[in-house]
Amino acid sequence: MTALLADIGGTNVRFATLTDDGRIEAIESWLTALYPDIGSAVKAYADATGATLPFRAAAICAAGPLMGDRIDLTNCEWKIARDEIAKATGARTPTLVNDFAAVARALPVLGRGDLTQIGGGAAADDAPKLGLGPGTGLGVASTVPDGHGGWIVMPGEGGHIDLAPTNDREIAVVYQLIRDYGHVSVERVLSGPGLETLYLTLAALDGVKLPSKPVAQDIAKAAHAKKDALAVEAVSLFTGWLGSVGGDLALALGARGGVYIAGGIVAQWGAAFDSKFFRHRFEAKGRMKAFLAPIPCYVITAKDLAFRGLAEMVRAA
Repeated sequence: MTALLADIGGTNVRFATLTDDGRIEAIESWLTALYPDIGSAVKAYADATGATLPFRAAAICAAGPLMGDRIDLTNCEWKIARDEIAKATGARTPTLVNDFAAVARALPVLGRGDLTQIGGGAAADDAPKLGLGPGTGLGVASTVPDGHGGWIVMPGEGGHIDLAPTNDREIAVVYQLIRDYGHVSVERVLSGPGLETLYLTLAALDGVKLPSKPVAQDIAKAAHAKKDALAVEAVSLFTGWLGSVGGDLALALGARGGVYIAGGIVAQWGAAFDSKFFRHRFEAKGRMKAFLAPIPCYVITAKDLAFRGLAEMVRAA
């Protein structure tokens, strides 16, 4: 019998199985919107892969805050409860966690081949590790040593802290966003939809009329090709704010174990990501620059990140 692993986001739902000998297999990724609930998606996965129900265990992570025994996803209509997972999978005591709790649990088991380092020195072995990742939203979580060779995951909703400007242009952008949205969280700009929002906001500030709504992927391509000044500035703002937020959270958590960038955006940018500008903003904290300078930042390149974290949770259950 195998264990079911599932990573449920606002855009995609991804499934895999964990075999008894520890292999992660049969990975499938589908649009979340194709299925009305977790039960129908699990059935479709079992049918597609030939997996036999019941599963011996199930570990599910989803993009929303865990409230008791359920998660209401932040960026889609799914609502997931532990008893619903148990019914769909046959697992008696399924694990349900926030998606970035699974990411955070994977951080201690990542190898050098899974990471690209951006500045700093060596990660401290006895200090918290911070994961953050712009995708459909902005996920944030950390993991801290338990003092006995293990790790304790600290999930949170850091993507919804207030966005802070650091220069006149950013003040103008934030002011416009306040007029449009009221509360302006870091997720409002540090996400795929956020990059689109930045582009639209810059166009409004500069009086540029757009023929159509921009798409995040097209904005990034245009910026990296330097074919569109608004796109170039939007990506620059995104990169700078990501560095600033990473530095803020590293200060708040004392994340000397490293800051790890996950999510589906930065890794796709690859060499086009302005790592020097990111690092400059990460360290630009006045008197605390000396504290942040040794902390390494990494872009995670591993494709099965959440599954690795979920597998660790199954093994520990």
